[in-house]
Order: sequence, then C-alpha cells, then structure tokens
Amino acid sequence: MTHEDILKTTLKNRKQRMTAQRELILKTFMESNGKLMSVDEVFQEIKNKRSQRTSKMTVKRSIDLLVELKLLREIKFENSDTKYEFIRKEDEQDAVMICLRCNKAKNIKIKKKKLMEIINEDISNFRVKNISLKITGYCEDCLTDSIKED
Repeated sequence: MTHEDILKTTLKNRKQRMTAQRELILKTFMESNGKLMSVDEVFQEIKNKRSQRTSKMTVKRSIDLLVELKLLREIKFENSDTKYEFIRKEDEQDAVMICLRCNKAKNIKIKKKKLMEIINEDISNFRVKNISLKITGYCEDCLTDSIKED
C-alpha cells in the first residue's frame, strides 16, 4: 500500500476528503529527498513552485494529520523550532545530525538491520516500534569557522 493509499483510506474512514492540498503536502515531503522542513518551508515551497493556493494554517493542519498517521516524523530542536521529515517504509532508518552552533540539520541513513542487531544485544524483552536518532555536534562549516577564529 502506497503512502497516498494510506492517507486516502484513513481519511475515508474518518469521513474526511482527500484534498489537493493534503496530497500536495505529502508529495512535497516525498520529493524532498529526506530534507527536514518546517511548516514555513513547506508553505514557501508550495507557494513558490506550485500552482495550488493554500494557507499556512492548512499546511500546519495537514502536517499534523500526516504526523498522526505516522507518514511524517516531528523533530523538535532545542531552540524550539520544529521540523518534519517523511518516514520511509524501507530497510534504512534516518538519523538526524544537528549542528549545535548554526542549527543546520542533515539526515544520514543507517541500515535498520545493523541498528536492530545493536539494539537486540542491549535490550531484551522489549519490542521496538520506532527508532529516532538525534546526533548533535558541529558541522563542517562551523568547525572551519572556529579554526579561523583561533
């Protein structure tokens, strides 16, 4: 079952419609290549590149729905920013690397099989449903800048 099918079926069960805006927002995330995006960024993406007209509140409500349906993952940053990422149903798990200086975020892929091997060694009698990895440190640009400052 595709992500669009999941969304359509869930909306139908809730007696809600599959709107062009909801489908467009889901596709925006699916085409983002793992990029983390805020509500504002999704709104700007739709506004700049698409012919659809939508409000920021519609984008926010649609994103909240997609998070609830587990099609998007919400990632809260320490400076209170919130970004979202598309959840793939593949054999790879995304981990998020966040720079402590500039707050730039980047996704990296980790093979789920290897991750589960590590987890299963350390955790017994626990059924894993979801894994969320957040790695903090300093990006290449900030490391270079701090070297220049020294």
